[in-house]
This record gives sequence, structure tokens and C-alpha cells, in this order.
Amino acid sequence: MRIVLISLAFNAYWFAAVLGQNSMLPFLVLALIGAVLLDRGVLFATPLFTLIGVAGDSVLTHLQVLNFDTSYMPLWLGVLWAGFATYIWLVRDWLMEKPLWLLAIVGAVGGAGSYLGGERLGAVEFTMTLVNTALVLAAAWFIYSVVFLVILKRLSRKGETCPKPHLSMTEKSLAEKE
Repeated sequence: MRIVLISLAFNAYWFAAVLGQNSMLPFLVLALIGAVLLDRGVLFATPLFTLIGVAGDSVLTHLQVLNFDTSYMPLWLGVLWAGFATYIWLVRDWLMEKPLWLLAIVGAVGGAGSYLGGERLGAVEFTMTLVNTALVLAAAWFIYSVVFLVILKRLSRKGETCPKPHLSMTEKSLAEKE
């Protein structure tokens, strides 16, 4: 049930970002803050995944695969990447139970589909044919998916999480001894 609720919340977040764009930034930021209350590890993971997504989309924008109404990648898209990064962090345990190849394929199709949906809603324009754009986006999202999943797997294996600042010094000392 947790996965379904988090997924529904992310879909609402996606629609708010794509339809409202910069006018929805306060709501989007409040949603990210709410995610921190669910899992403080979001503070650790979200910047890393967001940076990867923003860098990749910046390349696609520079290559004019993606065109926005600004000469740079819009702020709302960066915040949308932060929301997606938060989403995959919050569902990481569920994701890690699935085969990498399946998640990479689903990520390629779903990620490309999200941009095609964004184009239909007027958030982005494409300069290439729809088929060529879909192929480029699917390839990019296949790469994103593999990279994100490999990083999630490494972080899960190492047990790296955000430090828990609310622990007292005694609790920290006991935790370190274990």
C-alpha cells in the first residue's frame, strides 16, 4: 500500500510540475520537504540523482532534442527531477527486489512517455519527428534507469543513509559499537 500511495503522490507531483510549471514551485518545494519527514535519507540521495537527471536533460536541451520556452532548462524541470529522485529513493526497497533489466526497460518506456506526455501538455517542444524523439528519449531513460539502479544498489549494499542528527551522543556511541 505504501508503494501505491507514494506512486500516486509522485504522479500528482508530476502533473503539478508539468501543468503549473514555475507557478507551482511553492507546492513542489513543500512536497519535497514533506518527503524529508518520511525519510531523512532523501536529503542524502536526492541531490545526487537530481544532478544526474538535470545534467542529462541539459545535454538533451543543448542538442535541441528538448526545447523549452526559455534559453536554459527551466527551474520547474529541475524541481521535477528532485521529485523523481525523491520518489525512487522512497521506493528503493521495492525497486531492488525487481530484475535490473526489467526496470531498465520499464524506465526507458515510462521516462520517454513522461516527456511525450509533457509535450502534449505544452511543457516542452520537440524539433525531431515524434518517432525519433521517442527513440532518443527512450535511450536516454534506459541510461538514466541503469545508472540510478546501480547507484541505488550500491547505496543499499553499503548501508549508506543520511546521518540521524536526532540521536543523542550516547545513542550514536552505542550504534557505532554495534
